[in-house]
Amino acid sequence: MMKVVKELEIQMTELKEAKEKLTKLEASYDKSKMTVVEKKREITTLDNKIKSLEKELTLDKTLAEIKKILWAKIGQCITDQWQSIQTIHER
Repeated sequence: MMKVVKELEIQMTELKEAKEKLTKLEASYDKSKMTVVEKKREITTLDNKIKSLEKELTLDKTLAEIKKILWAKIGQCITDQWQSIQTIHER
């Protein structure tokens, strides 16, 4: 689970960095330094990266992992309780 959380943190950092870079590029747009075609290509690349990272952050994979862990814990608790009940009943 910690691995999944760490992956999400890395993805969030990448997403934040890409958005900040895109914001800086749009703010500092200067036609004399960069042609319109190069600017558009870089913006398109960053937009695609942002969309890709946002799609990865839909949490489907993470939620499935969390559900798996929770159900395993619930199952273990039930097993532990059942053993206690059997022990009490045998006495």
